[in-house]
Amino acid sequence: MIALYIVAAAVAAALALNALSRRRTDDLRQTGLYPPPGRGSDTDVERLVALGRKIDAIKLHREIHGTDLKTAKDAVDEMAAAAPGGRSR
Repeated sequence: MIALYIVAAAVAAALALNALSRRRTDDLRQTGLYPPPGRGSDTDVERLVALGRKIDAIKLHREIHGTDLKTAKDAVDEMAAAAPGGRSR
């Protein structure tokens, strides 16, 4: 029975985190920092990197290219390193 409660709590936590992430993305779309669904480009990813929003840049890269997390992170890290004053972190 305790295992059921643990699983239910884990599912509830995952759903809550997903809702927060979705709300954050929606807020970024309303401010114009994040493009509408299906309309993003690598330029938008580079802009997010330049603003220091690497996590959002990784999410957008994954949305645009349909890649896995590691591939998107590596691509965004390369963009950050190549940017003027490029920082790897």
